[in-house]
Amino acid sequence: MNNPLNPTHHRHVELPFKKRVENFWQWFTTHEPELSRMMEKRNEYDADRIVEFVSEGTNILSDDVHFNLGGNYEFTFSVEGQIDLFYLYPYLISRIPEQFKDKWNFFPFNQGTDSSFSFRMYETQIDMADVRIAVAYQEEQNNFTISFYEKNLCSLPEAQSYNAYYIMMEIMLGEGLSYQYIADVKRADSLTKEMITLPELRKHIEETLKAYNKEVFDNPQQVYTGYSFEPQDNEELRYDVIAGSTCFEPLVAQYYQNSTELIDHINQFGAQAVFLAFPFDYSQEGEKKKILDFRYELEERLELEIMKPEGLGLLLGGAIGQGSCYIDLLLFDKPAFMDKISSFLQDYPQYKFYLSDFRQHCDLIMLSQTAQ
Repeated sequence: MNNPLNPTHHRHVELPFKKRVENFWQWFTTHEPELSRMMEKRNEYDADRIVEFVSEGTNILSDDVHFNLGGNYEFTFSVEGQIDLFYLYPYLISRIPEQFKDKWNFFPFNQGTDSSFSFRMYETQIDMADVRIAVAYQEEQNNFTISFYEKNLCSLPEAQSYNAYYIMMEIMLGEGLSYQYIADVKRADSLTKEMITLPELRKHIEETLKAYNKEVFDNPQQVYTGYSFEPQDNEELRYDVIAGSTCFEPLVAQYYQNSTELIDHINQFGAQAVFLAFPFDYSQEGEKKKILDFRYELEERLELEIMKPEGLGLLLGGAIGQGSCYIDLLLFDKPAFMDKISSFLQDYPQYKFYLSDFRQHCDLIMLSQTAQ
């Protein structure tokens, strides 16, 4: 069930995500008895009324939150292609009040299913088990290319055919596996001998990855990707980057594309994608190794002492450039982070630290007042 796009109320636009999460769980705690009744006696409730009621809670988080209510007290959020939600919703679920953990099953995104069923879309009935898939694993990229075929599905206009297939694939694989491992999808012209059924796809992916001694990740937050650049002559930060790593690759990519699509959506939930920047003298012998070791030390301290204890955000990665080092963060409560970071950085008076939003052409905040 998805909430209406027009919310019944608005929350203060500047309210941090962490506070919105707290407010959501307060709402849930207050209304849990009625939500339970809706689960237990669903046939007594109008479906639209259930969606409207639950949306009063999810609108506390943001205006466009998608969710599904299933049997056995299942409450599943859906990212619906908004990849930043892979990084926000797990935190939301982690804050569930203790008294509900044994009763309710909350999921941060669609988990997938092994059960085949019939699917209707664009006035076309399709059985999941009739959709055939040719799968090719690309070891270097650690992902899969897909060709699909089913007579009725492939008879639809091209855009509808692909849209219906992607929806079915995400239902079967789950949103995490689909995003993490499916690189390219094509519509086939006919059946081929090597094709498997769509319900078999998840098992095939997991077995293939294990056969290549790869871990299976269903959340991109768990996967770090290394990258390297040729430094460019540009006044904007990060154009001096030589190498880095991130668990949020599209965020880094959008920075260099000068796109704010991702961070704008993150902001709608009261969270902020930012990075710390601190210059260093790269001309000195051995300075690059020294600064890299320092970055790792600082990342570890930031995560253990500031981010994790109070749920203020996530460490996303970092990078080293020719003249500056960068640490990438997703903040769930920027005001609380700002209250702590300046005193924390006083342990390192030899560096000047700056904070930037994860976009170009923005003002820098100086976090340290002195440098030796």
